[in-house]
Amino acid sequence: MVALINVESSLPRPLWALVRHLASQPRKRQRLSDSEAILSPPSLIPGGDKQRTFDRAVRTAEEFGLVERIEENLVLSADAEAVGREDIEAFHDLLRRRVLTRVDADTLATDASLTQGKDLLRSLCWFLTLGSQLTRVTANTFGIEQHNVLSEDLGNPLQNKERWNGFTYWAPALGFADAPLLPYGGARALVPDCTRAVRRTVRQKWRSGTRLAAREFVDGLLEALPALPGGRFSLALGLEPGSHDVSATLSFALQRGREEGWLILSAPSDATGGVQFSDPRAASGVGRFTDVEIGADVNV
Repeated sequence: MVALINVESSLPRPLWALVRHLASQPRKRQRLSDSEAILSPPSLIPGGDKQRTFDRAVRTAEEFGLVERIEENLVLSADAEAVGREDIEAFHDLLRRRVLTRVDADTLATDASLTQGKDLLRSLCWFLTLGSQLTRVTANTFGIEQHNVLSEDLGNPLQNKERWNGFTYWAPALGFADAPLLPYGGARALVPDCTRAVRRTVRQKWRSGTRLAAREFVDGLLEALPALPGGRFSLALGLEPGSHDVSATLSFALQRGREEGWLILSAPSDATGGVQFSDPRAASGVGRFTDVEIGADVNV
């Protein structure tokens, strides 16, 4: 696979259009020419590059194992078929799993090539260390923010504005970024926010009512989401997770989970140990929890 945040690769939306379309077809397959005619009519992108948009979507979908090309037919994979045609969040879950499992941590840290999505993974690892909802990153500031964050052999995660543009589509789709809460009048801005990725992972890993020790819970999240600070991808790249047991980025997601009811974080007065995280409600700004219960609304 060529680099994911590259003009030769598809963005998430065309991939979803292709999967959703095939999911509606008899036997979940269709002739390639018919799919192209339906998904790329002349009126869709007037004067645009509709042919290449479709070709990139098919090629990237094949690389991700979402579709298979059999002779002149496109056939939906079993995993993509399970997503169905209505649940875009489930589709984003599938994309996230594909992105996070294509390479191992050692390859990510030692192979300077950008193939197999290593460009996107390194960019996510860097972006998530910024760790604050007040850190707006735009096409005008990403170069400064990422300067010398990785080794000289690997170079900057995002090498130009075209790659930043691709990142602004991929990072939110995978649940690792969002638009700023307050309006921003300049260039399109992103803030690090892994809440959706964390919530969806919690939903998939644990049933409502499950109780876990704090360290077991955090380790389970980092295993499933290794691009988070403290995860194996981030650590392999030499990125520091922060001064607390839980990074600022993950701390924000845990705060959201507690406020929205899908996480119950507790620390009985007689309990020892536990995990420290950034918590603005605590007097010192540092909270602690020893136990986690998965909230009842996690399956909503």
